[in-house]
Amino acid sequence: MKVKCIFNTGEGLSQKTLDAGYKKDSKFNVEIGVEYTVYSMILWGGSLDCLLSPNDSECPSWYPAELFKVTNHLLPFVWYFNFEEYKNYKGEIAQKAIWGYKEMVSDSDHHIALTESKPEALNVFQKRKRQIDEFEELNTFVLKNK
Repeated sequence: MKVKCIFNTGEGLSQKTLDAGYKKDSKFNVEIGVEYTVYSMILWGGSLDCLLSPNDSECPSWYPAELFKVTNHLLPFVWYFNFEEYKNYKGEIAQKAIWGYKEMVSDSDHHIALTESKPEALNVFQKRKRQIDEFEELNTFVLKNK
């Protein structure tokens, strides 16, 4: 799945996404007009976020999906899905849906470890990133040669 950045500040975010914890004065580390590969998606607190690796950085980051428009709708064949309940920061029961590579979906500790840039989680991400990137390259080749 590929997305193209259409804006990179909190100014264009919906109120629901702002309520999930983003700020209007936020500046996101993505460039307008640049296309990115999505490595995972999470729906929580009313915000759909995408896991990206801008500039192929070693540490991926989550970005509100509202910053982008989808340019390639095909999901990677190595993606999984999960829907579960969790306790939010207020102690209330909330739901979260997550799509992505196996460890992201099946191991809640991986998501936290990746956010904290722990080496073992980054190694798993880099392995899955290579697989997804290969899938995207093949998909692009097939689409161009139809």
